Amino acid sequence: MYQYYIKIVPTVYKYIDGREVVSNQYSVTEHLRHVNPGTGRGLPGVWFFYEVSPVHAVFEETKRSFMEFITSVCAILGGVFTVMGFVDTIIGEVMKRLGKDTLLR
Repeated sequence: MYQYYIKIVPTVYKYIDGREVVSNQYSVTEHLRHVNPGTGRGLPGVWFFYEVSPVHAVFEETKRSFMEFITSVCAILGGVFTVMGFVDTIIGEVMKRLGKDTLLR
């Protein structure tokens, strides 16, 4: 016996230029159960079970403002600066413990 569970999620894609695409997202799960004739444990066949989701997904394309871009760039630079500080501290400690701290001066 083959059983297919099909889940459908209504979806809308909104683009910057105003176009909208109404679509659906699908997911399928398959189950297979062997049925021996005469055992009374089910009928052989193919079964489809549909489930339409009550949730409606909307994907909207938006433009980022210049200030959001600048904030993201500053966050990336700050993260790089912080990680490099950690790396410098670790390398300094390792060099000190190996007795090679004269190279750091």
